[in-house]
Amino acid sequence: MTTRQAKYTFASFLSRDTTFDVIANIWRLARPEYSVVEGPQSRTNSSRDVASASSISEPAVGAVTVPIASANKVTHCSCSKNGGHLSEVALETVLPGTPDKIYNLMFASGFIKDFMRVDQKLMDIQISDWIPVAPGSNLLSRNMSYVKPLYNSVGPKQTKCEIHDENVYCDFDDHVIMMTSTKNPDVPSGSVFVVKTRTCIMWASTVSTRVIVTTQVEWTGRSFIKGLIEKSAIEGQKHHHSDLDKAMRMYIQEHQIEFIPEGVDPCAVAPVEPMTPVEAPEPGLVLGASDEEVWKARERDRNRRGLQWAYETFEGTYTVARRSTMGAIELVKEAWEQSSSTTILWFVIVALVFSNLWTLSLVGKREEVGRRKAAKKAVEKERWVQEVVHSIWEEMSTGGTRSGGSVPGLPSEPAVSNWREEVADLRKTLDDVEERVRVIRGSLDTLD
Repeated sequence: MTTRQAKYTFASFLSRDTTFDVIANIWRLARPEYSVVEGPQSRTNSSRDVASASSISEPAVGAVTVPIASANKVTHCSCSKNGGHLSEVALETVLPGTPDKIYNLMFASGFIKDFMRVDQKLMDIQISDWIPVAPGSNLLSRNMSYVKPLYNSVGPKQTKCEIHDENVYCDFDDHVIMMTSTKNPDVPSGSVFVVKTRTCIMWASTVSTRVIVTTQVEWTGRSFIKGLIEKSAIEGQKHHHSDLDKAMRMYIQEHQIEFIPEGVDPCAVAPVEPMTPVEAPEPGLVLGASDEEVWKARERDRNRRGLQWAYETFEGTYTVARRSTMGAIELVKEAWEQSSSTTILWFVIVALVFSNLWTLSLVGKREEVGRRKAAKKAVEKERWVQEVVHSIWEEMSTGGTRSGGSVPGLPSEPAVSNWREEVADLRKTLDDVEERVRVIRGSLDTLD
């Protein structure tokens, strides 16, 4: 491969084809107005093909090279034709420059990295290399992650964003479609929604490019704060692309020679202000709301977040328990299938031993409980008999006092504390009373 500065020779047979694919993809992105011929012999003469393409890109002194793309006037993306745009418009603008230059500015330049780090205050930015979506495809994809600060009154102060950029369609002579998927795993319900952003880049004129960015939130689960998340995500996308539009215009103004021909006014090529339509206020939004209404709105948001947190906690606990149970069942099943008959027999014996021990422990506990219940019943019975005896003594003592005397042989209070002795004394007293009654009856019979 020959460049203006040096000549490179790739002698490795194992990595020759991969190297050629990488160089060809980079060449298409860097110089889309020229094509690298790939035929049956392109892999065997890769260095010669790339070198010939390099020689094509270097015109002779004094010659005027007219790119193939200069014949394009106005093109439209396939989304505009088949209604493939997403539900919300985040940006619609016309920028000076050709689609390939605007594409590189937005996705593959040092400008976008500085914009993310300096203007957007993003932290811990990690960007992977572009790789083909499929082997031999000219469509590329990459992954990106960063930490974005949040300035909400409630909720987390920062969140990690995981980005996946993928070419849906790439033809710089017609239009380019880029699909971006953004995940926020740290925010509430972050595992059940993805923010989709579709960027369409097409020709607006021979020296300008139209950019249409649409976005929407896609859900894979339920959330109690769905409306709040969608509102925040859409507003964040609109604010981000509005800042990006201003930054790109400023960069193009400072580097006009890279984007527009010499002598062409950038303001004449594209309007200064973005063409994004101004949206009407949302229904129910009252301008100049009082502090009490703002406080109530924040309380509603806080309650929704709390309810969502409780739901996610319950769902996470249930998921962990289910996975643990299924894992244990799978382990037992695999051990059972891989075990021999002797091992299975030992397993059954051990299970029976543990079962018998468990049964004995239960029986012992039940017997102990039965003995305790019997002892408790005996104590209660003894206490009841004592109460009955005391009641009889009190009744007899009260009856003797009312009759003006005492019952013969009846002591004023129990002489013993044992209830059995009290019963014996009570029987003796009753016998004495019966004897006294018999004597009285005999005396009455004598008088008659």
